[in-house]
Amino acid sequence: MMYQCLLFDKNIYFSQGIKTALLNSFEEGKDVFYSATDDYGYFLENLKKKVKDDCRMWVFCDLDSLPQERFRALNVIKDVYQHENKKLIIVLSKHNMPLFSTLYTLLPDAHWLLKSEEVKHIKSFFLGLFEKKGNESRFSFSLVNDTRNKLRSGDVNYTISSHEWWLIEELLKGKSLSEISDEVGVNIRRLSYVKRLLMKRLNIKNNIALFEVVKEIIP
Repeated sequence: MMYQCLLFDKNIYFSQGIKTALLNSFEEGKDVFYSATDDYGYFLENLKKKVKDDCRMWVFCDLDSLPQERFRALNVIKDVYQHENKKLIIVLSKHNMPLFSTLYTLLPDAHWLLKSEEVKHIKSFFLGLFEKKGNESRFSFSLVNDTRNKLRSGDVNYTISSHEWWLIEELLKGKSLSEISDEVGVNIRRLSYVKRLLMKRLNIKNNIALFEVVKEIIP
């Protein structure tokens, strides 16, 4: 069996670290080919292409390396992703955690790795990818632990839904609620309610503060 591993990430140092961890996870004698890119188009082409039966492909995607309209980019990924003989691993940073539930809803067939994960847990995560358990998703240790702690504490203030994320990205383009309403045919009262509810939950009172919070989550 031949394995192809592709990492889409703009951080060359992290790419090298993942490469080392990957190669240490494969048994000696396995055919493993590794490559890294920061070209979004090339990354999409690899998601689209079919993989032969004697080959397996692991495609890593760093969330922060996607184009600025990340919600739209993730929907494109969802549409083009060919699952057979392929695994998509989304790499998250700590600041992306408020989006995790939405990300999982968008890409339920993906696997999830926290960028700050300890080396020993990264290796365990990779070994888990070899196991065949239907379409079961894999989650890195710290990602599961942090999510569990948030749920136990009841801290859901920084959980952002797909509707909120989409609306924020539209507002970041400089559009008004009335312009967005006209473009997509959604009642402006509904858009205003979604925005107002999010700002109340985040305890912020104006657009500037809202955009500052968003930039911390999605740099």
